[in-house]
Amino acid sequence: MCKKMMTAVAVMAAALAALTGCASRPAEPSAYYAGQQGGESPMRSQTEQASIDAKKTAAAQRILDWANRGLGEDASPAWLLPAVRGNFRIFKQDWDVGGGKVLKVGASRAQALNAAQTIADVQYAARLANQLKQVVVAKAAATLGSDDQFAVVNDAATKTKVTIAGQERLADFWQLTETTESSGRTTRAYNYYVVYACDPDVWSKLVAKYLYDVTDKVSDRQAKQTIAAMFNEIDAETRAETEMSEAEFAAEIRAQQQALQNPVPPSAQRAAYRSGDPLKIAAASVTPDDMDYLAALAAIAGLNQ
Repeated sequence: MCKKMMTAVAVMAAALAALTGCASRPAEPSAYYAGQQGGESPMRSQTEQASIDAKKTAAAQRILDWANRGLGEDASPAWLLPAVRGNFRIFKQDWDVGGGKVLKVGASRAQALNAAQTIADVQYAARLANQLKQVVVAKAAATLGSDDQFAVVNDAATKTKVTIAGQERLADFWQLTETTESSGRTTRAYNYYVVYACDPDVWSKLVAKYLYDVTDKVSDRQAKQTIAAMFNEIDAETRAETEMSEAEFAAEIRAQQQALQNPVPPSAQRAAYRSGDPLKIAAASVTPDDMDYLAALAAIAGLNQ
């Protein structure tokens, strides 16, 4: 890492650490994150049932065209679905990804290919912000003492953006799909997927900047300290490659799609984040800006409505 970048990360981390005073112990993880450390999640059966229900209601879909079709590329390359679900093992076999780089996927859906590509790139930063928000707010919900403190942090995290400076665009793929609804109506759209990579130090810089910007929007000192103490935990947690199972992936998409139609009210959001239920957490975090992204994920999972 260059000296300039090291300095930037150190300054941001120091600013966050200053808010915590002498205390440096990270906040305790929520029930859901703690549950991931050992044993089977108590929500597993509900997740599997949600996945089954989602597939039962999915509309029929077929792939009409895709990237590099004339060169013999598969309609859905072997690396794509695992990567979207958080497993980049197959992807790394085809691309030279070294140095422990952090890999993330952006996705979109649009009627025109160039629009889908533009949306995927533009919305990628928003997707990173949403991932950070889910972790930060879930931990804040479990540790902050009052609903008012939580509401302030939730609002600040929702409004905080990220930048993707220093990240490398590694690969992309697109599909033209035709979806047939139960009424017989057909629609065509392009699904676009893009894989980005960044060095671990660049990711730490992004996390530090995000937390610094969140705390800058929060006036309550205790809430500031709680957020600042999360840096090391969130940095490690969000850079780790954690694969969702097929059932978990399908259930989360459907939960978020349903939340777009019936948003979780502000009064119920803290309870959702504190529930330990990953589906409720995902539903609480979704915003209208996620519509195209979720549509592309649903398409690759065969879950289009």
